[in-house]
Amino acid sequence: MKNLLLVLLLLLSGRMSYAQCNNAAPVTHYISQTSPGEIYRPNGSAWKGGDTVKITGNNYSVIEFYGVRGDNCRDLVIMPQTVLTTTTFRFKGDCHNIKLWGGNSKNGIKINGGPLAIAKSHHIWADNIECTGGSIGVYCKQDYDQSDPVTWQPGYVMTKFRFTNLWIHDINGEGFYVGHTSPDGIVYNGVNRVPIRLDSVEISNCLVERTQWDGIQLSNARNGCKIFDNTVNDFGLLNLSSQQAGIILGGNTNADVYNNKVSRGTGNGIELFGYGVIKCYNNTLVDCGVDNTSYGQQSIYASDYVTQTENNPKQTVLITNNLIKNPKPSGAIMVTGYANNSNPSTVQANKVCLSAPPAGWQTTYIKVYPVGSLVSGNVLDCASLLVLPVKFILFTAQKVSDKTYTVTFQVEEDATIDHYEVIMLDPFTKKEKILKLIIPEGKVLGKKTYTQTIQL
Repeated sequence: MKNLLLVLLLLLSGRMSYAQCNNAAPVTHYISQTSPGEIYRPNGSAWKGGDTVKITGNNYSVIEFYGVRGDNCRDLVIMPQTVLTTTTFRFKGDCHNIKLWGGNSKNGIKINGGPLAIAKSHHIWADNIECTGGSIGVYCKQDYDQSDPVTWQPGYVMTKFRFTNLWIHDINGEGFYVGHTSPDGIVYNGVNRVPIRLDSVEISNCLVERTQWDGIQLSNARNGCKIFDNTVNDFGLLNLSSQQAGIILGGNTNADVYNNKVSRGTGNGIELFGYGVIKCYNNTLVDCGVDNTSYGQQSIYASDYVTQTENNPKQTVLITNNLIKNPKPSGAIMVTGYANNSNPSTVQANKVCLSAPPAGWQTTYIKVYPVGSLVSGNVLDCASLLVLPVKFILFTAQKVSDKTYTVTFQVEEDATIDHYEVIMLDPFTKKEKILKLIIPEGKVLGKKTYTQTIQL
């Protein structure tokens, strides 16, 4: 009995130690290369929650942190002293309570040629980072390791990840590869090994463009996940089957997908393969599923995957208030129920823009198969899609004469539109005037810069 009591006390002591927070004043630490051109597993034993670690120098071949951590009360912030570029940035070995921040400069950390890679860690927040030129932009998962039982399910849980304000572009594979895509496991030496799970993953306010494979993929992430306020352009450029979606909510995952803009891709715009109640709403999808076939692929596609190693509730998708422009004949919205693992779905109040809608267009473009589903209030509406918010990246004016200005403006949008109207204050009359900025091509696809002469 005494031995058992001693074990319990030791366990409680360990948990209390983990929960303890650093109450000291924050300290700023500076680190530089551990060997020429790289920072590899620096000693972070003096770093505590609330502290900031600033990386000096600007160019590295690899940066890897192993076992560094903040605490439950305050993150350990890791950032560049000014700006930095590295080929690969990695966190491994039970790193936790970390904020990797690009600093005050836009995309102050640039990862060029490799990924932001996270394995066997938790409570990680990555913000204001650029990833480009590699086979994957963000890679966050832990593969099975035969020598490490913690990587076998049930084992370590990779929980609480936030990816915000990232620019992922010109990637040779997936923009985001978060979570294992085989939640039921993979056979190693004749034994099926089930991968450890993620949960509570947020991907938000990210720009993902020009990915050869999928834009954002989140799989095997259990509860509390969200994908919102992202823009995904030009995805699935290789037109490779099963590797060409804009946003994937994968198997064994529960999340909401909302307020995203997905445009110009060869595969489905949004795929929903998870379990339980999944809300997909207020998304804008333009020119999705353009795979060089006449039938194409769906703008929003849901299928009720079964994870044999879990006892998940059935899939219940709520697809509402989405704007879908130029869907292919395969469908604007399709909810399959192929695995007979669905509750009734709701597909309601979505707006679809078709240049030449056929009679009975809903039969062709909205297909919902789970028995008892509610399908109502879905309408044809192109006007809502023609007034998409404009992203002005740059707007400058240079005076030529008292009433003549040369205006340079850069915009990014996916709308068919022949001009923008900008309200400005006339410096002479002190009255508001409308400047009409003409778009020569009649549309803006991606990022464009124009220079025009304006007469007040």
